Amino acid sequence: MKNIKMLSALVMAAMLLGSCGNTKETAPTTILTPAETEASREEITEESEEPSETTEELTGPVDLTLDNYFDIAPELSEWGMSDEAADIIPLVDMDYIESSYSDVFYVEDISDLASLTYFVNTYPLSRTSDGDHFFISVDLTSDIDLTGYFWAPIGIPGTSDHDQAFAGIFSGNGHTITGLTIDNDREDNGFFGDIYGATVCGLYLEDISISGMGSGVFAGHIEDVRFFDCKATGTLTDSIDSGSLWLFPMLDSEADSRFISCSLNITNSEGYVTEEEFTDNPYGEGQSNAMLDLYDPDGDGIFEYGEDYFGTN
Repeated sequence: MKNIKMLSALVMAAMLLGSCGNTKETAPTTILTPAETEASREEITEESEEPSETTEELTGPVDLTLDNYFDIAPELSEWGMSDEAADIIPLVDMDYIESSYSDVFYVEDISDLASLTYFVNTYPLSRTSDGDHFFISVDLTSDIDLTGYFWAPIGIPGTSDHDQAFAGIFSGNGHTITGLTIDNDREDNGFFGDIYGATVCGLYLEDISISGMGSGVFAGHIEDVRFFDCKATGTLTDSIDSGSLWLFPMLDSEADSRFISCSLNITNSEGYVTEEEFTDNPYGEGQSNAMLDLYDPDGDGIFEYGEDYFGTN
């Protein structure tokens, strides 16, 4: 009992001392939710940042130049905003283009092929200049299935001086691109819309569907091109029912172009089937082509792919 009285006295003394001394009030603790905490941080950050210069948001179309090309999103380019780009733009990888355009475009999937198409169709460099001009190397390293996509030709036909043509070397290595579908309002469609001063070897197109007046299977318009071991099957509509024109438009008028070991089996919209084969070697004695010499060294139309053309030349 004595202990209880003593304890009570001590408690009372402590209370009296606390009420008489200098006290410091403690604010009640507020527990913020994660969302409130993040909002507070943003508010503090906004208040502490110095005002920055306002930049007008780009809405396109933006004129592409050699200086700004890799700074502009594909969807802001004039071609990227057009219907002609079809399903390509969301697949374009600008980092891939920037790392490839001065060396080799190694194309192994849909994104790579979309990026290549965008680059050819938009890069602002002359294809025909005697000085610095557009010329690229493409190495198809695997089969690609484009089923379910609406695609665009590589190279834009109808431009002056082949301004947006494919120019360079396209090594297909015997790989197949399946399900290519091109359906737009343009004429002269094809896997290549416009191709100039180029070599294409070992490119196989299967189950393709291409439409457009004057269109071809491999190309809508060509000039000074070598096609070796290129094959295609599929349908071509709204074009000219004139045999080999389906394979290579202007075949008879483009004396500088050559076609070796190429074939097609194409059906038009009315069910008419055209089969064409080009087996003769138009090179004269003592003339040749480096790609032809590498993949068909015997000159018998039997192509064998195993070596890397760009690694040996």
